[in-house]
Amino acid sequence: MDWSRAKTIFIITFILLNGFLFYQLRELNHHNQINLIIEATLQERLNEMNVTIEDNVDEELESGLLIVGKNIQITEDMVSGLKKQEITFLNETTIISRLEEPFPIEKESINDQVQGFLNDFVLNGDMYELSRIEDDRNQLLFMQQYGDKVMYSFDEAPLILQLNDQDEIVAYQQMLYEVDESGREQEFLSGLKAIERLLNEQLISANQIITQVDFGYYSFFKQLGDIQVFAPMWRISVDGKDYLVNAIDGSVQDVF
Repeated sequence: MDWSRAKTIFIITFILLNGFLFYQLRELNHHNQINLIIEATLQERLNEMNVTIEDNVDEELESGLLIVGKNIQITEDMVSGLKKQEITFLNETTIISRLEEPFPIEKESINDQVQGFLNDFVLNGDMYELSRIEDDRNQLLFMQQYGDKVMYSFDEAPLILQLNDQDEIVAYQQMLYEVDESGREQEFLSGLKAIERLLNEQLISANQIITQVDFGYYSFFKQLGDIQVFAPMWRISVDGKDYLVNAIDGSVQDVF
């Protein structure tokens, strides 16, 4: 073996590796410095306007895709393990369940109690999260989750629990999405950049309070057949008014 040549190759390789690591470290520091500048500049603007953020805000940039939800065909085998209820098929993708006995809940601690009900009575109940309560219709509306993020649909909610006048669950209607990613992966706006978009659009005024900054997936169009497309969005609450900021293109719209 030519040790002199091997030593030379090793030294060159070592120099190249160190050069690559130095470049990576410099790029990382540059990226972090840009984030710090953006954060400092935004915080200065907020301080000057006396705008307060009460929620924890994600400062990191992430990447992802649009997601597509497709209605799953629910079969009798899939619901055969559901006990103490009578299942009726509204169509191939939607079931209606009527409980043999009402399930009591208390709205003061509704989340814990409803989660117990979902685990015991609903197919894949751990995939749903309470979205809103409709007192006038005695209904609890649930949205499905994708990972740990909620998929909000302005069409019919995929899971609806029906209450009686004693706040007892007596029935529910359910459908399920099979979720796939769509398109090419793109960089998402951070929560701070989403707030900055609202500032630039003059949708945040002096002395206001930002109470909530949440990331989720939203669909704004009627379901096309069995397909529903969801876009990544930041939902930002400013003094009781909600805005949605598209995490890909930064477009803003009100939530009514």
